[in-house]
Amino acid sequence: MRPPLPLVLRPATNRLSRRAFLSTVAVTGGAIALTRDLSALAQMSTPPMATGGFPHGVACGQATCTGITLWALVGDLEQRSQQPRSRVRLEVARDRDFANVVIARDALVEPMRNGTVHVRLSGGPLMPGEEFFYRFETADTPSLVGRFRTSRPADSCEPVRIGFFSCQDYEQGFYTAHRDMAAQDLDLVVCLGDYLYEEATDEEALGRAHVPDTELASLSDYRTRYDQYQTDSDLIAMRAAHPLMAIWDDHELDDNYSFERAGDDNPRVGDIDFSERRDNAYQAFFEHMPRIRNSSVPDRIHGSLSLGGNAELFLLDTRQFRDDQPCGDQFGTTNCLEGIDDPGRTMLGAQQKQWLKDGLAASRATWKVVANQVMFMSLDFPAGNALNPDQWDGYSAEREELMRFLLDREIQDVTVLTGDIHIFFAGQITPSGAEPDTTGLGSAATEFVGGSISSRGIADSASRTPEDRALLGDLFDSGVRTNNPHIVYSNQDVKGYGILEARQDELLVEYRGVQDARVPNSEVSTLQRFRVARGTPRVEVLGPPLGSFPN
Repeated sequence: MRPPLPLVLRPATNRLSRRAFLSTVAVTGGAIALTRDLSALAQMSTPPMATGGFPHGVACGQATCTGITLWALVGDLEQRSQQPRSRVRLEVARDRDFANVVIARDALVEPMRNGTVHVRLSGGPLMPGEEFFYRFETADTPSLVGRFRTSRPADSCEPVRIGFFSCQDYEQGFYTAHRDMAAQDLDLVVCLGDYLYEEATDEEALGRAHVPDTELASLSDYRTRYDQYQTDSDLIAMRAAHPLMAIWDDHELDDNYSFERAGDDNPRVGDIDFSERRDNAYQAFFEHMPRIRNSSVPDRIHGSLSLGGNAELFLLDTRQFRDDQPCGDQFGTTNCLEGIDDPGRTMLGAQQKQWLKDGLAASRATWKVVANQVMFMSLDFPAGNALNPDQWDGYSAEREELMRFLLDREIQDVTVLTGDIHIFFAGQITPSGAEPDTTGLGSAATEFVGGSISSRGIADSASRTPEDRALLGDLFDSGVRTNNPHIVYSNQDVKGYGILEARQDELLVEYRGVQDARVPNSEVSTLQRFRVARGTPRVEVLGPPLGSFPN
């Protein structure tokens, strides 16, 4: 196993005479090669940026065997709104000290996109499975140094390590889990949604009150909130350390929304209607993420990434195409059967569902990893009564259709990574969502629900002390396991994230937990470890290592 990356990310130093190079020249070994894109001519006629820092650090994403998208944001909020179109310097090297620079070029800063830089590099010196470092620079200020590894080729047998997280309400806790994730040896990090929270300031904000303090609606509102989140030093460290692929859930726009309806049934916030608010939220999301927005389908986030022979990643969108939630969208509704098993209801929409089926059937990767926002497994209390119609329990006919498809086509080794619910879960997915399975077909896939970075759960919301929180968490976990035998692990008490490692013969998952996310720099340790044997869609609990704090 490769050694973990150092946590400290140094600012760029070692300024060379690179300003003498042409803006589209890439240096490879001792030779000069050209690295161009469609904006090369525009770059040559755009003045270099004379001043401005990089308050959000750097980030990268959409990693392929020979490609990467690099991202930065330049200047403070006021400066970004006033600056003309300009350019910054970009370098990519094989070493952290930039002694071996392989790409040197200029990149456009777009004021209309909130002063962000999105650069797509492809080919040239970027080869499969190799590590690179990158940095941006204005005339007077360097950025932090970022790092990425290109994806391995399809025939690679090397293990693939994926970090996954969700639900990072800035007000409700500190990002200690991100600092720990930055130090891990990972090929990729996936955000499963709720990267941002749109809500007004909470009265218990731990000294991290939301800015602005009202519910988000305008484009300026969403941009300001992203500014607040992404200037957190621990989040900056994680984004610089690993390629990031983010998919949205609901809080990036509005809690529990469907495409045509606000989550609280309020069609307007101030003088902004829901469709305009949705456009604002989506634009701000793409501005602040290291991914190129597709001009022909600008709001598409679902897609797939090949990560080598051992893993292919399928990223879903369970918000934009879903029918409205049944049961009035009320968590904890008892005996509500209104529409939850209607075969005409959809979570994914017909086009995305067919894309997912085709992709899973065609994948040659050992493990098919589905990045999904809301829980597939049924969550019942009591047994047989689904608690949450916003998750797949409210769309049970489509869940059964997908699981039957896997079983009928004999598509093995599918695992789902999930966010949303602020609880660590692990277990099996059957066509009915539960065990015993009413269809009689048995387990079709496994699921790992990665808790939350900081957002409160049931135990947090109902307690005031760590002792009370732990007691309530234990009671809740016991009830979950009693009423949901398909769920083999539950942890309501602790915040954190997960690490998945895809190997040729097995899938290994580790849950990392922060002892108390409401306290800065709290201890981070392993909560639990799991194994899925190839060809067997069952989760085996391995047990935490000695020295981890109790779950």
